[in-house]
Amino acid sequence: MDDSGMLIDVESVDTFICKFYTKTDDQYLNLLKQHGHHVKAVKIILDQHEKENRENACQVLEILSKTENPKISSLTIEFDGENPLFYSGLEFIQSLKTFFNSDATNAGLLTTVDLGGLWIDLTQELLDVLSGNHPNLQILNIQNRSLICKIHPDCLVRLVGRCTNLTHLSLFYCSLSDEVLEALSDEARKPIQHLSIKCRRQENYIKVISPESWKSLVRKSPNLKVTMNFDHDCFQEKVSAILNPVIPVYDLRLETMAPVHESINMAANSFTGSLEHLVLRTISSRELEEALIILVTRCRKLKSLNVHCGISDDIIEQILSLCPALKENGEYVLKSTIQLEEVGSES
Repeated sequence: MDDSGMLIDVESVDTFICKFYTKTDDQYLNLLKQHGHHVKAVKIILDQHEKENRENACQVLEILSKTENPKISSLTIEFDGENPLFYSGLEFIQSLKTFFNSDATNAGLLTTVDLGGLWIDLTQELLDVLSGNHPNLQILNIQNRSLICKIHPDCLVRLVGRCTNLTHLSLFYCSLSDEVLEALSDEARKPIQHLSIKCRRQENYIKVISPESWKSLVRKSPNLKVTMNFDHDCFQEKVSAILNPVIPVYDLRLETMAPVHESINMAANSFTGSLEHLVLRTISSRELEEALIILVTRCRKLKSLNVHCGISDDIIEQILSLCPALKENGEYVLKSTIQLEEVGSES
């Protein structure tokens, strides 16, 4: 039992989860002060709307920065509320810079950093501090819900060059470039295993990565799996340009709320050996149904299919007949147009 009266087995504290929703949650701070040197992974979850929760979360990083003989290798931060009006999150940027640059972590112990749940504008300076102090980084997620991504490809080139063990990277397409893929293809580094790439409004106005750069990366990393996520702000012509046939796409998310049957036909022709997961938020049409039949016929590795629009019953039956694994594992969402019409008539 620690000083706060909470029972804790200090020998088994590998992952420490801090949740900040109320004033009483500051008890986690005392636990960390006493047992932080046993912790290998920290996950901070908070309702960021309240100032005291934000202060407590930053205090966790400050405590860990001062911990002697640390073992921490993994850090995750998740917001679980609404951002205050005009919130910039500067206190998190500063606390993270201190943590990444501290004696507690500068031995290069960090291998996992997940900031995907931190809904603030991350800075290039922050990532430079991270990559400059933690060359053993293996997993990095900077794909968050900030409105504008401020991470330039030059910053990623530096990070990839320093963190040669990086195998899993989640980010926005605007942070990528031919030069970043060239750095990932370097013979001196580990092959990349998973790239998660999200495209939004910002990606409508940037240069598309060349097929040659993708081919070079695939040669270096033959087991690469790529997640491509397009949201409703992406222009359809940009989706077609970005979604290059040479990319080994295993998870495709077309959440554009626009017609996507042409992209599905392209996926059916290009990703037959790689596509395992497909998510669609689009408009119902006969062309869409025909494209789905072609896709499930050709993409034999498909494990999950979520279609968030109405599909006729006979098409649903055909899909499940052509791809019985979907029905067996229950990994599908297929909504009947009849069901949707019934719901609409009741409202």
